Formats: sequence, C-alpha cells, structure tokens
Amino acid sequence: NLRGKQILLPPQSFETQTQVRSFISFNKERRRRLDCCCEDRMFKISEAEREFLIGGINSNCRNDGRNRLDFRPFKVKTGILNQTNGSSRVLLSNTDVLVGIKCEVGDPDPHFPSQGRIHVSVECCPSASPEFEGRGAESLNNELTLVIERIVKDNSALDLSQLCILSGKVVWNVYIDVMVLNSGGNLFDAISLATRSALENTDIPKVEVNEEAEEFDVSDDPDDFTKLNVENVPISVTFTKIGNGYVVDSTIEEELCMSARLTVAVNKRGNICTIQKGGPGGFEPSAMAEMITNARRLSQDLIRRLESELSFERAKGTRKDQSRFRLFE
Repeated sequence: NLRGKQILLPPQSFETQTQVRSFISFNKERRRRLDCCCEDRMFKISEAEREFLIGGINSNCRNDGRNRLDFRPFKVKTGILNQTNGSSRVLLSNTDVLVGIKCEVGDPDPHFPSQGRIHVSVECCPSASPEFEGRGAESLNNELTLVIERIVKDNSALDLSQLCILSGKVVWNVYIDVMVLNSGGNLFDAISLATRSALENTDIPKVEVNEEAEEFDVSDDPDDFTKLNVENVPISVTFTKIGNGYVVDSTIEEELCMSARLTVAVNKRGNICTIQKGGPGGFEPSAMAEMITNARRLSQDLIRRLESELSFERAKGTRKDQSRFRLFE
C-alpha cells in the first residue's frame, strides 16, 4: 500500500531533466490508480438508491419495513470471554459488537482520590467494513470512545466510590475494551447496549482491607466477588437526519444518506445524561426537542428489552467460567 508514502527516486542519476519528469509522472500515475482502487472498495450507494431511501423515510416507510422510530431486534450474550471480569456480545441485525472488561488494582486519580477509574477503548475491526481499512476508522474510534466514556462516567451512572480500596492510595481501574466485529449501522447504540450488559456481567474480586496497616488482600476465589450496580447506567438512542426527516437505529445504507446525527443517552429514570451531535448538517431547535422527547420514551423500551435479555441469560446460568466463546444460536 503506497498511499501516503513518499516517492523515492532510484539511486542512479538521471541524464536529463526529461527523464526526471517522466519518472515522477509515472509514480504519480501509479499512486492515482492505487487511490482509485481503494475508493472502489468503499461501500457506496447509487443516486437512485439514495432517492428511494429518502423518499421512503419521508413517507414513514423504510426499505426494511420499519417506520422511522422502530428499532431492530437484538440479541445479547454475556460471560463469553473467560479471561475477563465481564464480557458481552450484542448482535443488532448485522451490527456485531464485543465488549470485554478487566479490573486491575492501580493508583487513583489525584483529583478524585476516593473513586475508582474507568478507561474506555473502542476499535473497529478492519474486516468489519471496507471503510475501516488502513486508518479509515481512526476518527470514528475516537468519537465512539468519547461518547461511551461520557455515558459510563456520568455522575449518575456508576458509584465509583465502591471501586475504592484505600482512599488516596489504591483503587480498582476498570478497563472497557470494545471491538466492532461487523458494522451494519447504528454502532453508537449497539456499543452502549453491549457496554451496559458487560458491566452487569462484571465480577469484581472481594478485597479485605486493613486500614490501620494500609494493607489489602485480593481474594483469588472465583466465587468470592461483588457486583457493580448498573441500574442507572444510561443507554443511547441515536437519531439520524435523512432528507427532511429523521430515523432511529439506522442501517449502513441509511447512514450513507445522513446529513447529521444526534446521540442522546438516557438512564432508567428518564434523565438525559449525554447529548452528542455528529455529521456536517444541523437540526432545527424544534426537531431537537422532539428527538429528546422520543429518546426518553424509546430508551425505556430498550432498557426493558435489554433487561429481559439479561434475565434470560442469568436464567440459563451462562457464566464465563462455564463457557468459551459462543456464537449466537
């Protein structure tokens, strides 16, 4: 792959300036062809498909039969990675997201000495979409990481004081690693569902603390652990503006037609925790107010569906010490 690389002249000297110009022209043409090949691999839709999608959305009838505010069904698996403290996998139609969580003892944040720390990393697998090849996913990785960090670090989401071992000295550091295995649209909401599921599945080893001696002992018994209270961890609802309307849970084809995106994170109490705008376009104030109202309503249904999926997982007894990596049935 020669994209972004300098053209190096061969060690032999050129006899004439014409030979130099010819050599440089040859390399420029080769790079242009490589760029064209890379662009041809990118996922695109035709103008006719774009008009068809926009026309359907304006008529409240999307190409997969849903109306503008319908979510696709999703599946959740938890405890699928046995080298983590918690894990989950969410399949939202063709969007496939895997989350693993590790808890490690470490230093606290100097500004918050009595609270644990949360670190988030999101990576889109290059095989998930042609657009993610090379460095194509860098900006999206950063944006996804920022949104998930804001969701889980919200003051009402998690009680970080329960992650404190010795105030000012030792706390739990929670590392949330997200891998997008396949992109079928609406990565923001799929990742938020998977993150909440993985946090609910996380087992934190119990710690015996001797505060006088400032010593602690971490239990190595796999059945001796505590759970995080994730009841107030928000999930996101993402609205995609297409044409004169907007939709939720957009497909990859619909995202290629979008002019703007609004992600609203809402917790179980119906409180707005985070709002993130993306895309080059904008929203009318009245449309934003309408989207926030719809986000409150839709999020409660999503949370109920997610809790139903997690209850089903618990009823089956799917624990990470019982299983290896499992595909969806």
